[in-house]
Amino acid sequence: MNVRFSFVFISALALALAWKPVSARAGEVLEWNMVALQAIENSQQSAPEAARSLAMVHAAIYDAVNGIDGGFQSYHVSAASPSGASMQAAAAAAARTVLNQLFPSMASTFDNLYTQQMSGIANGAAKDDGINWGSDVATQVLSWRTGDGASNAASTAYNPNGGQGDWAPTPDASGLVFSANPLLPGWGNVNPFAMVSGTQFRPAAAPDLASTTYTNDYLQVHDYGAKFGSLRTADQTAAAYFWAEQTSSVTQVGHWNQISGHLLNIAGADLRTEARVLAALNVSLADAGIAAWDAIYENDTWRPLTAIAYGDIDPNIDTIADPTWEPLLVNPTLPEYVSDVATFSGAAGGVLIHYFGDVAFSYAGDTDGDGIYDAPVAFSSISDAVLEAMMSGVYAGTNFATSGTLGTETGDNVAGWTLANYFAPVTVPEPSSALLALLALGLLRRRRVAQA
Repeated sequence: MNVRFSFVFISALALALAWKPVSARAGEVLEWNMVALQAIENSQQSAPEAARSLAMVHAAIYDAVNGIDGGFQSYHVSAASPSGASMQAAAAAAARTVLNQLFPSMASTFDNLYTQQMSGIANGAAKDDGINWGSDVATQVLSWRTGDGASNAASTAYNPNGGQGDWAPTPDASGLVFSANPLLPGWGNVNPFAMVSGTQFRPAAAPDLASTTYTNDYLQVHDYGAKFGSLRTADQTAAAYFWAEQTSSVTQVGHWNQISGHLLNIAGADLRTEARVLAALNVSLADAGIAAWDAIYENDTWRPLTAIAYGDIDPNIDTIADPTWEPLLVNPTLPEYVSDVATFSGAAGGVLIHYFGDVAFSYAGDTDGDGIYDAPVAFSSISDAVLEAMMSGVYAGTNFATSGTLGTETGDNVAGWTLANYFAPVTVPEPSSALLALLALGLLRRRRVAQA
């Protein structure tokens, strides 16, 4: 159960606790994470686009640092760095190279942070080698992701079926209907960062309209997701806004990066740990976005607003139409199943619990451009935060509960796969009994030669 200290009102406490773009306590990698989030917000990237950007940045940082330090599996670039190269210089060079490519309009911001970090590193071969190594790693990551399908995702042909249960455009905040072209219809075809394919963890099909599951989902969102006359508590309303992170924000993906940064700060993590945790987090989030978008366009289901308006024409006798019903928040411009918020959150929760345990934490939130301040919250566990994110679409009136449940499961599966196949410690294998016997025989022979 989480506790919210205030909602909508910007209190003095909220201002004091608000997350800043650059924290004095943050390590070098966290500082790059924060300016990356600033770039995402400024450029208004969508959540899957933000996840891809962050995965590229942190994959480059991780491989640059790990190529010098060793000890963990390489992610994409497996070559070793020059001996003695500076990890700090390599991390900064890798981050700046990727970010300048992704967000060229913010080059001065990245250059300023780069100069600031480099000023603390002694001049010499170690610094120069670190810079060259980090830049090279970043260039390889950028080259690898060129042509991964992301640039074509928005233009992929998509024609809504317009049938019973299928997605249909819904009104925006002004009451105007969105374009029939929904968000990034081809994103499920983007090459994954860790998964074998975007379909690897595709969930079961959306519930049948005549099923008991659909009935329960329908009635629940009707009662708890309504803009007016809802059964929502004030805390549930706050949760809907907290996790929505719509236009001009760091997105849900950025939300989880900020939470991760908070946990890393509390843990006093070093540069190596920051690099590893943020790489695992963002690779998982990037693939969660691909998996969610694959399911979303495969199922092509209507949002509650459409479903409730046409409840009398579906094959379910227990769904009663309510054409005056409105959701609390504006619908995202894409089909409903599965919940992208829940999928991202399931992935993030899986990674963070793996590294930190299912710990309690407090979080200040950020201003996301929707005119409402996300007030400070305290969660009893990471799982509690994931559960709230899973249900937030119901409270917002934009998702059915099953969409959240299976989205969370999908994201958790993505995280499990990533952690099982990447970023693990490199262990020196124990010698086999046969090898030990050969070594012993060799030592015995050398002894006999020496004695002779």
